[in-house]
Amino acid sequence: MIYKIELIYRNGLKRLKGYFFKIYLQLHGCEVGKGLKCYTFPNLKIVPHKNIRIGDRVTFGIGCTLDISIQGSLSIEDDVQLTQNVLISSASKVSIGKFSAIGENSSIRDSDHGMKAGKNTMQQRMESKAVFIGEDVWVGASCIILKGSYLSSHSVIGANSLVNENSVIKENGIYVGSPVRCIKERI
Repeated sequence: MIYKIELIYRNGLKRLKGYFFKIYLQLHGCEVGKGLKCYTFPNLKIVPHKNIRIGDRVTFGIGCTLDISIQGSLSIEDDVQLTQNVLISSASKVSIGKFSAIGENSSIRDSDHGMKAGKNTMQQRMESKAVFIGEDVWVGASCIILKGSYLSSHSVIGANSLVNENSVIKENGIYVGSPVRCIKERI
């Protein structure tokens, strides 16, 4: 009985935190659907400016960070789970499809610094290219998804893997490694 009461209490807290986060985002012109849940409030590195869209029944785990620049955008479709310590950084566009799950300690970045010789990297212009994660994609723990990555629907990225713009992620494929390679198909 106590277990059930605690579950109801915890679920209520996640919904309440989600409600306040939704209001905050809406006050900044962002779109947020119903049923948002937050274990803790996501860290926002930059104040949102009409550049975040979150669908219905999305869950943010503990320690999630959103670094969405004024020029960047983030789109999260319905029923997406972002687990613990997920970082999403967007200078152009990051899109996550319905029913996708991002494992703990994963990083999704659509940009990086230039790397030309003779100039400090931090002083070089950011280079960005949109990241697309399709529907029903499972990104395992501690994965890195870099600029220009395209993860087709129903794919699986195994833990500790690296996906970049040269990675070809096909529908229903299971990928692992750094950089990723297909090891088999979902049956």
